[in-house]
Amino acid sequence: MGKLIVKVGNAFRQPLPDHIDLKVVSARTDTLVRSVTNIDGSKEIHIDGLTDHQPHIVKVFPRRHRPVAAFGIPMPDKAVEVQLYAPLDPEHVENAKFPTYEELPAPLRTVLENSTVEQIEGSGKPLYDKLTPTQKAGMFNLFSKMSAFGFDEQRTVWSFVDRLYRVRADRVFADVKPGLRDLVKSAVAEERFREVSGKLHTPPNDYESCGSFKTHERYGNLQLSFFVSLATPLTFKVDADIDDAAGLGHSFQVIRNFVTKGTTHPYDIHQILVFRQEVSPLYQLA
Repeated sequence: MGKLIVKVGNAFRQPLPDHIDLKVVSARTDTLVRSVTNIDGSKEIHIDGLTDHQPHIVKVFPRRHRPVAAFGIPMPDKAVEVQLYAPLDPEHVENAKFPTYEELPAPLRTVLENSTVEQIEGSGKPLYDKLTPTQKAGMFNLFSKMSAFGFDEQRTVWSFVDRLYRVRADRVFADVKPGLRDLVKSAVAEERFREVSGKLHTPPNDYESCGSFKTHERYGNLQLSFFVSLATPLTFKVDADIDDAAGLGHSFQVIRNFVTKGTTHPYDIHQILVFRQEVSPLYQLA
């Protein structure tokens, strides 16, 4: 009879700090083979007495993280390791710890000091303090992702942002320097960006769409949708978001029924960036 050794980690690839229920199901018959409840997710779990060469599905149900699943095929001559990683469930995040305004990186602080965001009075620190937790999370996700994409040693996507005028949990809208669009178009030839449809991105008044581009990562792509003014001198705006068309379900193998429908929560994006791209969004979830 075969044996599976199940290990569960978090988005940082550390042992999962949570209690879990675990089920092992036959992949062929969907029959429950083993079940254990309320065990320490940071410890290895040994499942003995499984039929050799038969595919099994290991399902893990944490208390505060999203349920995940993976295949394992027991072998007769050795124990087979099954490694799973579970992202935090936004509904069970007890604390989101954001940096103080004084702790913000200078490039972000400079942009905030020049920004006037709709429905929020003030710029700089007053603006930052009035952002909701999900707005802050979305902004930090985009700042970190845009800062991580460099055109050369000095210039990143974020370095072309002049000011923000709208901040949402899933995207930011910004006034940007004209040179950004040309650099992004050049990066298409280098296969660092690809052109995509921007029909879902509505131009502001007195602007028209002038291209939408997405990075090539399998999960957590940066999408930049550009708008150019109808009047001269030409000015540019961008709608920046992180696309998660397949992120949770595939990046972490989250069980299908537990994948969020609709707009992805910014805490989910945080987990994808940390897990798949080693991008630190500057805030902590617990």
